[in-house]
Amino acid sequence: MNQHYLLDTCAWLDAFSTPEFLRANVRQLIDRQQVIHIASISLLEVARKEAAGKLHLGVPIADYCRIALPRNRVKILEISPEIAIDSTRLPEWDHKDPGDCLIVATARVHRLTVLTCDAKILAYPHVKSLATRK
Repeated sequence: MNQHYLLDTCAWLDAFSTPEFLRANVRQLIDRQQVIHIASISLLEVARKEAAGKLHLGVPIADYCRIALPRNRVKILEISPEIAIDSTRLPEWDHKDPGDCLIVATARVHRLTVLTCDAKILAYPHVKSLATRK
């Protein structure tokens, strides 16, 4: 059975801006995928960090989105009612970051493995995940 993946926000940024931060096996895994997924909340997280001056992309954010969201490679998964509900009822999850909750719920609903460097997501037993950073 072929595994499918959801890049969390950090993994998405790393994949398209700083791939040297990714583990070699994760880079290869991403390269082999026909389509990789991101949760729509990641777009908001990146836009907010960039607008606040906490994230420097090297190009205007609209250009970055065109580069880092190639239509033939990245599928944006929107927040559905099922994802919204699951994000507020994650079992055994005390993490309060709504972005992380939505990313985890998106992966759970779509049965995807989260590629992440977030220790809380990696430790969460109710979603498949894989560490991305060296």
